[in-house]
Amino acid sequence: MSALGAARQLWRSVLPQSLRKHASPLLNRALEAYVRAAARAPHGADTATGPIRIVGYFAGSHGIAASARLAARAFEALGVPVERIDVTDAKLGWEGRLTAPTKAGAWIFHLNPPELLAALACLGPRRLIGPRYGFWAYELPRAPALWLRDAALVDEVWAPSAYTARALAGAAAPVRVVPHPLFLEDYATVRAGPRRAAFQGVSLFDFNSSLARKNPRGVLAAWDQAFAGDPECELTLKTQNGGLFPEELAALRAAAPANVRVVDAVWPYAEVQSLIAGADVLISLHRAEGFGLTLAEAMALGVPVLATAWSGVLDFMDADCALLVSFQPIPAADPQGVYEAGQTWADPDIAAAARGLVRLRSDPALGQRLAAAGRARVALQLSPQAWFETLPARVQAAARAAKP
Repeated sequence: MSALGAARQLWRSVLPQSLRKHASPLLNRALEAYVRAAARAPHGADTATGPIRIVGYFAGSHGIAASARLAARAFEALGVPVERIDVTDAKLGWEGRLTAPTKAGAWIFHLNPPELLAALACLGPRRLIGPRYGFWAYELPRAPALWLRDAALVDEVWAPSAYTARALAGAAAPVRVVPHPLFLEDYATVRAGPRRAAFQGVSLFDFNSSLARKNPRGVLAAWDQAFAGDPECELTLKTQNGGLFPEELAALRAAAPANVRVVDAVWPYAEVQSLIAGADVLISLHRAEGFGLTLAEAMALGVPVLATAWSGVLDFMDADCALLVSFQPIPAADPQGVYEAGQTWADPDIAAAARGLVRLRSDPALGQRLAAAGRARVALQLSPQAWFETLPARVQAAARAAKP
């Protein structure tokens, strides 16, 4: 048993539960300090060899979980075996997962700093031998100060876009842009969902990702301006986790025009892909995106995208392959409290978005051109091979060494 584990066992056996409850914040701060100090100690970053190990929430339905799955699959598509380490249940606490020092050619953590701290504690920061990389996604122009300091927990931070990399300026470790890889072969076989209208739009978001940032109200307003109740034009607003925010979900349903259906449910991934594939346009009037994975997937599916011309999406989208909506910078205000005030994000031009939707409806050839250009852009920039070339030379060498 580790010294930390022994201390926690003593803590449980000596103090009654009532006192432990009151003292637990102090213990948590002590645990955080211990993990940070242990993670910053020398760990064989320049000399360790071994397999590629990817640590993340592999079973989740959110973006950070998808990033771990995509990275693992990209390595495997290039013939590099990887070990997936799922830390969905990781909590700040005693070291128990790894019982001995464990070497890797690269430890790649697809976890933002708060979750990274818990994963390091769970695995045992002194037992992780080899270089460590943290894949971090943040959506506003400046990452929290604690994130910048906690970059010292890894040897390099990977950001999914140049926008996010700029948000991490001043981090205590080097920052590198490593986009998400996509697999065009997956999207070539997706069957489009049934036609419900002559012109179909789709917009998707997770309530946990901040309603204000995803801006579905803007999507509803643009759709209503463009098609004003036209029954031949239908928008599907696909959400999830609305049950956690019942008042907000009810207000969104109340604001939806007659030709908009709001569907709040967690669907299998294949069903979500089918919904997107059956659309004539995917709409994202976001106020900020760290990358915009759903938009990239729509492009891979050959679906035209209409999106705010701001933040991480601009790494793979321009006027040649998408309809970009102009915006004005405004103070970021998030009633859900996911993001703190004091920064800015985009307020997309609803009238311009409505005009773009009308153009797509009236000019099918435009949609076809955008669809073809979008697929070509994804194939060029987001293939597994293109993704691999963005990795550090040390990781590329470890991957080649791991090949059977």
